[in-house]
Amino acid sequence: MWCRMETSSTFGSMSDPEDFPCKEGRPRGVEKGRVPRKHPLIAGFILIASWSALFGVFVASLPDVRPFKSPRYNMTLMVRDTKGRKVPFIVGQRNPYWAPLAYIPPALQWGVIVAEDDTFYEHNGFNFAAMRDALWEDIKERKFVRGGSTITQQLAKNLYLSREKSLSRKVKEAVITCKLERHLSKKRILELYLNAIEWSPGVHGVGAASLHYFHKSPADLDFFESVLLAAIIPSPRLYNPLRYPERALERYRTVVWLMYKSKLITLEQYNIAHAIQFRVDPLQDTIIISPQ
Repeated sequence: MWCRMETSSTFGSMSDPEDFPCKEGRPRGVEKGRVPRKHPLIAGFILIASWSALFGVFVASLPDVRPFKSPRYNMTLMVRDTKGRKVPFIVGQRNPYWAPLAYIPPALQWGVIVAEDDTFYEHNGFNFAAMRDALWEDIKERKFVRGGSTITQQLAKNLYLSREKSLSRKVKEAVITCKLERHLSKKRILELYLNAIEWSPGVHGVGAASLHYFHKSPADLDFFESVLLAAIIPSPRLYNPLRYPERALERYRTVVWLMYKSKLITLEQYNIAHAIQFRVDPLQDTIIISPQ
């Protein structure tokens, strides 16, 4: 309705509807049946652009993994020693116990892969099937039972992140994992992983672990010693062969079975490896393996 107001010296009586005679009509420029509205697509584009910019800033704030492409690069971490004190630890060739992948026995490499991340050479950093199974198990147990993390995800956590379980840390872990897979080869990722993880309280890296358990370098490990080291990784405290030899032996046999199941060893090799026994030498504080 288009209203016309009668004028007077007092603007008429504005409280009386009779003073506002109206006639049919529409404001000029407004078509019948159309209502002016904003453009939701523009708002959507602005929102997406804003989130993209924020995510870009977030990604840029995370560590740059590209220096690890060089085998000469060294990085210092803070780790816990046997007494729980924070001490510096070098990931790189300046570490006197550093072991290049070429000097780590294939049995140790594949033992770790089949036990920790059997699709390591196939995925792009994430094993979604394993993550789904881990989530389902955690829900059933109503607590964190297993992680479902790949070797690359574990490396991202060990190099750059804390141990807290939070959504923000998981997002950071995912982004760093993508960076590692994008810029580093699988062999380099595996080399870094084996030289950075904990093998016993205060013992980090495969070189130090080999010396700690067997008094020898990784290159001198035999098949049985290599697989035993691989068996320790899920829980260095739970499967420590110096403290819990029976528990460690059971885990060792599980890894041997996984290697046979993956066709990495023959049935004859499996039978020999499965039958071994080991004992702890109390004088040397080392492990002695005895094939049957």
